[in-house]
Amino acid sequence: MAIRPHVTPFLLAAALAATPAAQAPAPARVQPYPIDLPPGFQQAIAAGTRTTTGRPGPAHWTNRASYVLEAELDPANARLVGKATMTYHNRSPQPLDRLVVHCYQDLMKAGAQRTRTVTATTGLEIGEVRLEGKKVRAAPMDTRLVVRLPQPLAAGASTTLAIDYAFDVPTAGTAPRMGHEADRVFYLGYWYPQFAVHDDVEGWVADPHRGNGEFYMDYADYELRITAPVGYIVLATGELQNPEATLPAAARERLAQAAAGRDVVHVIGKEDHDKGQVTAASADGKLTWRFLAKDVRDAAVSVARTYLWDATHAVVKDKGGPGVDGTCMIHAVYEPNSGDWTRAAEYARHTIEFMSARVHPYPWPHMTACEGIIGGGMEYPMMTICGGRQPAGVIAHELCHMWFPMLVGSNEKRFAWQDEGFTTFWTTLCRDDFTKRSGGPRRDVLQYGNQVAAGDDVVCMRHADTYGQDDFGFASYGKPAAVLHQLRALLGDETFFAAFRRYTADWAYKHPYPHDFFHTFADVSKQDLSAYFRTWFFEAWALDHAIEAVEAGGGRTVVRLLDQGRAVHPCVVEAKFADGSTRRQVVPAATWWQGTRATVEFAGEAVEVQIDPDVASLDSARANGVWKAKKAD
Repeated sequence: MAIRPHVTPFLLAAALAATPAAQAPAPARVQPYPIDLPPGFQQAIAAGTRTTTGRPGPAHWTNRASYVLEAELDPANARLVGKATMTYHNRSPQPLDRLVVHCYQDLMKAGAQRTRTVTATTGLEIGEVRLEGKKVRAAPMDTRLVVRLPQPLAAGASTTLAIDYAFDVPTAGTAPRMGHEADRVFYLGYWYPQFAVHDDVEGWVADPHRGNGEFYMDYADYELRITAPVGYIVLATGELQNPEATLPAAARERLAQAAAGRDVVHVIGKEDHDKGQVTAASADGKLTWRFLAKDVRDAAVSVARTYLWDATHAVVKDKGGPGVDGTCMIHAVYEPNSGDWTRAAEYARHTIEFMSARVHPYPWPHMTACEGIIGGGMEYPMMTICGGRQPAGVIAHELCHMWFPMLVGSNEKRFAWQDEGFTTFWTTLCRDDFTKRSGGPRRDVLQYGNQVAAGDDVVCMRHADTYGQDDFGFASYGKPAAVLHQLRALLGDETFFAAFRRYTADWAYKHPYPHDFFHTFADVSKQDLSAYFRTWFFEAWALDHAIEAVEAGGGRTVVRLLDQGRAVHPCVVEAKFADGSTRRQVVPAATWWQGTRATVEFAGEAVEVQIDPDVASLDSARANGVWKAKKAD
């Protein structure tokens, strides 16, 4: 999106509209650079796979995969042995001369480059690799394997790779996003070889796994066959295919009860553990749990012998089409004496229903929240793992991730704000809805301003692995969430949420780049928003509107304003009068592009003047935006 010399003023609510008084001469402002589209993105537009309106092009494609993952967990030795049979479907118009496979567990190997502190293991121990049944050599590169194909994989063709592997499951707290607690609880994330993404913008996108940067994954169908000892509850991405062989009759009956009613049902309780009736029995002391999942970008597995299990279901608005609601099962598993986890199913149900009604219907058959293993939480399709005894906020955040990036599959490594920032924004709205409060957006905006005022601003448009840990959190979570709250105030709820819904629907099961998000909001709002997105995502520019002077007398109030930051934004000015009434005027962005001073005038003598009374803009120095008349002696 190119920027015109002076951008179109942003729309504000009609109630705020006003024409400022004549402006004092002031120096012109620095104009932001245009947002240049990367060469690959320009080529995608030319090829018809992307557009300048934010919608996928008529020739858009995504490659896919299918996985059969067979694994056996030995809890006593914390070791997993597996086999991955992986079929890659080339739906691109180009032949491929290689396959690229992520081996995420190699983050744990001694000497691996990483952005997280870990306790080293042997990583992913690769055994035999077979292409179409024939043993082949695979070249390891960092946390990746590259398999050169004997002949190119033609457009529309598929090929199957089989990999034998094993690894030692890290102890809880020694690895990010997964691990085990003694022999009680295991959570398996990034636990199998996975194809990298080959997309329409850059071809193979296979950055090494360093730790901060999470994942960029294609959509796939999964068949999981997980073998664990009797007495261990196994839950996973996908629907359980053999409950009769793995669950006792009482548990199956309670699950049916949870599917039929709104009450939270205790599927497995303390008494079931006391009786040894947590799972079905087996002659060899092992059970194999089978799961199927379709159209997901990853799969995770929970294996535990001490978990309690609650279940209910969520009503998913419009899941069957407009006006046709559906359901999804809600599961929560947690160890005894885990604090507020007894309400986890309730929290999960609310988030799924809230996001389905306001963003896009939740498409999958269940959502499962698991307690333990890590501080904070980590999302996987249909699954999340959360630590702590007060999980309400973390559960909401991790479940909002089911939309970003589980449904809308952005590149978390290169553009972490595109999922973490979106999720943080929606978590605030979701928690406000649950608690029946309304202060979340204001809190997010003030937290942003406080950090910038302390000199800690950072740019959002950076690869996640190039940040320090604190900067990563601000640039990927807090700052983009605050930027979205501000954008909502600028555009108004109707336009803002319509744009978010369209973006989500257009890019479900696809791979949007930031430019697709920018273009969508510009197209829906019918505004040139390039200066806004350039300022807040590509730069670290502060906003600082200040009151220079106020003259209240002679039946009028004149407010002289200064713009002391580099960020350009409309300035809402509210005057309060002795009778308690208030009036507002707005200095639009177009005025600030011309200079750094402005004047507004009110009829009547104000007793107080305040900039941004709704705390809707990202002003980083609020103390200079308030004026109060001196009281008469």
